[in-house]
Amino acid sequence: MLEQITNPTPARNLINKFYYQLPNNGSLDKGLLSCDRRYKEAITCALICIDEMIRIAPWGGDIDNEIEDGSKEYYIKIKQELIQIQNDKVEAQTVG
Repeated sequence: MLEQITNPTPARNLINKFYYQLPNNGSLDKGLLSCDRRYKEAITCALICIDEMIRIAPWGGDIDNEIEDGSKEYYIKIKQELIQIQNDKVEAQTVG
């Protein structure tokens, strides 16, 4: 968990960029502007952003079997991580 804070992945960085722009009411879990609600909305915003990046970005030629910044595969990998984070969040709420 501490690793996610001190060395966030590109997907978590994107979530954080949206999260801190959304308004809040100071509550962790109550109301439309709570921290929990903002986090879910930040994930949704990040997914929309990545989908648009994948849809409109011009893709170059072959990549030498590596996922490089700016490649389609790089953005698809970020999208997969965002979906996993979203699913983990939903599972944690149904269990807890």
